[in-house]
Amino acid sequence: MSPAQPNTQRTARRGHRVLICPDAELLRRQVAKLAEGMGGGTARKIFWGDDEPFPQAYWGELTIQNLFSTPTVLVLRRADALKAEQWDRLDETIGLAASTVLPVFCLEGRWKDSKQAPVPAFLTKRGLWQAAEKNAWIWQSPGLTESTLGKFIDRWATEKGLALDAPARQALAAALPHDALAAGLELDKLELAAGESGRVTAAMAELVAPHGDMEFFDFMRALAVPPGRDPQSARAVWARVLDDHLRPGGDKILFQLLGYVAWQARQMWMLNEGEEQKVRMNPRDKPALAQMARRLGRAGIAQVIELTLDAQLGVIGGTRRPDDTLESYVAELSALLSGQDGPSARGGGPG
Repeated sequence: MSPAQPNTQRTARRGHRVLICPDAELLRRQVAKLAEGMGGGTARKIFWGDDEPFPQAYWGELTIQNLFSTPTVLVLRRADALKAEQWDRLDETIGLAASTVLPVFCLEGRWKDSKQAPVPAFLTKRGLWQAAEKNAWIWQSPGLTESTLGKFIDRWATEKGLALDAPARQALAAALPHDALAAGLELDKLELAAGESGRVTAAMAELVAPHGDMEFFDFMRALAVPPGRDPQSARAVWARVLDDHLRPGGDKILFQLLGYVAWQARQMWMLNEGEEQKVRMNPRDKPALAQMARRLGRAGIAQVIELTLDAQLGVIGGTRRPDDTLESYVAELSALLSGQDGPSARGGGPG
């Protein structure tokens, strides 16, 4: 590997990108589009702007040509956490970026009233920002809001080739969470429910798992208690599971539970990462969820997400039966939340 020589033509053509959005899933999708536009075999490398100290390896990835000239999207998440002097260095170094690298800077702060992008005033004075404005290298979105959720639903229906009338669109907009990852999981269920007809109806909005404060929080807390310590809580959990097996349409609890746990896992991740101000839930329940997040840590929360996605994809793909999946999912989730299943039991997660 050797330092890249400034190549004005190639570097200028590729440029850099600034993505302004508080929703991690929407950022991921936008980065995926950028990588797709660079051709097959494009690599993605991610660094974090709020890491202390700032990772020195980032500068090498930015300026050094890799041995095989592999196109790379070099993503700097939470770049809004960078100090002014770090932006100064980026401003000086961006012109030396390797010709195979597309630098991407993610500003992830919350928007004011969903209208004003949270861009630090000092950043707008940097050449890096001004070049991005001039060349239309800035993409911005307030995330999923009341005004953007409809377009999100329309894009999904178009991509999947599904028919969606106005009442169905309105019902989905009212039911879906304002979080792209959780909303995407719910829409996966609706695609399955539409079946061969390819039509989404307003009634299908009832399949969307509740995503606010609800009785599932108590259900999860009961799961987190080791059965030997509180047999009554364990019995209550399994009574709930078995009771729903016997009801008409009893599979609904599985999809509700998967959607709710996915939402709760995101809240725990933010709590564990010190982003408490972004967590939207009943303040009364927040301390208990924060305690669970600290106990699980990054690896444990990642396992909750993995377990939930495995169950969701298994049922949607037809490789797992909903009734069997509900029982095994509750058992595995209980073992994980109560500490009976260590972080390494399922292969671990990010540390």
